[in-house]
Amino acid sequence: MSKPVVYLFLGCKGSDQFRVLADLIEFGTEKEERSVLYHFAGDAVDVESDFQVKHRETKVATWKIEDGALDIEIDESLDLVFLVADGLSDPTDLVEAFHGWLPESGCELGRVVTVLNCDLAVRQKVAFEWFECCIHFSDIVLLARREKVANKEMKAFLDRFEEECYPCLWEYVKKGRVSNPSLVLDTQPRRITRIFDEPEYFDDEEEEEELEEDIAGDVTKDRFLKRASGGRRALELPDISEFL
Repeated sequence: MSKPVVYLFLGCKGSDQFRVLADLIEFGTEKEERSVLYHFAGDAVDVESDFQVKHRETKVATWKIEDGALDIEIDESLDLVFLVADGLSDPTDLVEAFHGWLPESGCELGRVVTVLNCDLAVRQKVAFEWFECCIHFSDIVLLARREKVANKEMKAFLDRFEEECYPCLWEYVKKGRVSNPSLVLDTQPRRITRIFDEPEYFDDEEEEEELEEDIAGDVTKDRFLKRASGGRRALELPDISEFL
């Protein structure tokens, strides 16, 4: 029996995450696939109003983090698991907890997806690092809430990531829907972070010993997750709630 495939959704509150996710499940999954949405308890109202799936078997539950650990138990009979960030907290806390939970979860990672509130990400320059962090972990970025963003502004924002050779995909969202849901849910990795990768080994012919690539899988080497002395993040992000 195959393992459930888990997708982690990042992005700030008010980005239409649950409308987008409902569309992905409705039109990007098979009828026989059983899925579950895990959301933060504080998002219950948004889930009730926006997460409308009519033709797929989908359950809804909540997640929480206790002492840095993600508290979720997965039913092995499930096919797909969707975990949506609360959208108000530092995304690094959930990503780090998710990374620690994944190996023992019985799931395999599908993709990390950011639903991007373009209005905030493009126009609130002081909040850029918060969104950059989400994109750093993502295989695909869904560009939502673009109504107030000029095409020139949007292009300049995307060019910045293209110049830095970010491998993630970019897809536009229109009225809570994407043009190709199956593409979004494809499991090919496209993220720039290495924390979900297995360490690689290389043969050094001169030294005649096996060398381990020391970045893959190590959260202490990730630019957004590594910590400074005292346990604080080396790179502290702005408080996104101040801009919502």
